[in-house]
Amino acid sequence: MKNRAGKKNTSMAASRALSGSMDVIAIALISLTLIVLLLLLNSLVNWLRQDTEILFADLGTSITDAVLVR
Repeated sequence: MKNRAGKKNTSMAASRALSGSMDVIAIALISLTLIVLLLLLNSLVNWLRQDTEILFADLGTSITDAVLVR
């Protein structure tokens, strides 16, 4: 009976170790995913900011040209 109890305790310890390591791997992957998503969001905001500056610069030029006849 001692052998079975010893194997059971060893099995439980291995299960806990595996569970803990899987938790660490999951946290690392979630953190990496979050960083990638934040970088993509930052890229989108920068692209949108540059695009609106170009859009309104062209729009302002068109309005100025329409109001002021050269």
